[in-house]
Amino acid sequence: MSADSELSNELQRVLQEFGPNLKPLSPEEAVQKFLKSEKSELAPATLDEYERELTRFVGFCGEHGVEDTTEFDGRVLHDFKIWRRDEAHDGEGSLSKKTMRDELYLFRKFLRFLESIDAVTPRLHAKIEIPTLDPGEGERDIDFASDELNAILTHLEKYEYATREHAVWVLFAATGRRPSGLRALDLEDIHLEGDEAYIEFRHRVDGETETRLKNKKSSENTVYLSDSAAEVIQDYIDTNRVDVGEKGRSPLLTTVHGRLSDSSIRKYVYKWSRPCVVGNSCPEGRNPDDCEAMESSDRAVKCPFSKPPVALRHGYISNLRRQGISLHTISDRCDVSEEVIEKHYSELSEKEKRELRREELESNTGSDDGYL
Repeated sequence: MSADSELSNELQRVLQEFGPNLKPLSPEEAVQKFLKSEKSELAPATLDEYERELTRFVGFCGEHGVEDTTEFDGRVLHDFKIWRRDEAHDGEGSLSKKTMRDELYLFRKFLRFLESIDAVTPRLHAKIEIPTLDPGEGERDIDFASDELNAILTHLEKYEYATREHAVWVLFAATGRRPSGLRALDLEDIHLEGDEAYIEFRHRVDGETETRLKNKKSSENTVYLSDSAAEVIQDYIDTNRVDVGEKGRSPLLTTVHGRLSDSSIRKYVYKWSRPCVVGNSCPEGRNPDDCEAMESSDRAVKCPFSKPPVALRHGYISNLRRQGISLHTISDRCDVSEEVIEKHYSELSEKEKRELRREELESNTGSDDGYL
C-alpha cells in the first residue's frame, strides 16, 4: 500500500471517528424544515417566494440523483449554481448577476440552517460564492408614467366604475403601498366620514387569521385619501363589495371565496396595464386577435408593456419626489426607508434630481449659492 493510500485511509478514519454525526434528510424534507423554522419571522408572500426558489433546488437534486443532504458538497453546489444560471429559467441566455446574487443569499441561509441541525457538513455554506455587483448594476429601471396611469384610471372610471378591480387601482394610485398592505385592509380600517378621509394600515398576527405587513408594526400608519379616491372606495363598498366574513373580520377587498389574494391583485395590475385594453395602440403593432397576452387575463403578464405592482409603487414615489415632497414624508407614507427610496424607488433623471436640490436650497436659504 502506498503512502498516499495510507494517508487517505487515515484521514477517512479520523473523519468518521471525530467528524460530525450527520442526520440525513431528503431535499424535500430539508426545505420543509427550513420553511417551518422561518414561518414566524416572514410574511406569507415572502415565505411563498422562499418555497418557490428552494423548490428549484429540490428539482435539481431529483434530476442529478442527489438523494439526501449528506451528499451536499462543493461539487453539488457548483453544479446547481451553473444549472440555475444557464438552464433553469424561461429567458434566453444567463440569469442576471442581480438575480443570482439574491437567490444565492437565500440558498446560503438555507445551508446555514441545515448546518445547525447537523444535516450537512459544517461550514458548507462558505462554499457559496455570492456574485459582486458593479456600482449601479442591478438597480431597477421601472417607472409608471402619470399619463399612462391617468389613461388607465379614466378607462376604469368609465367602464369599470367602483368594481373590485377599479378599487384596487385607486388604492394603488392613492397610497403607493404594497399589494400585501392593500390585501390586509379591513372595513374598519377605512375612514370615509368627516372632513378628512383616511386609511389605517395595521399589522395583524393575533387571532385565527393573519394579515402581515412587510415591516410588521413599523409598517402601521394612517394615509390620507383624496375626495375622489374616497368616493370610489365608498361606492365600491356600497355596491360591489361581496359581503363575506373572515372569522370575526370583514375584509375590504373580497370575492365570493373570501379575502382577495395577492396573486389576484397582481393579476389586476398586469391586466389593465396592457396598452391595448384601455384604448391605446400596441407599441409593437401587434394584432390583439393574434397576441398571446390577450388570450386571457392570466396571460397579461406575457405582454412586454404590462407592468407589475412594483411599477405602480415606483411611479407613485417618483411622482412625489418630482413634486418636491421630502424623503421623510414619502418614507412614512409609503413604508419604505429613505435609503431604499434613494437607491431603488425614485426614477428621477439626474436633471430632475439637480432641480430638486436647487429648489430645496432656495426654499430653505433664499438662495441657490450654497453658503449663506
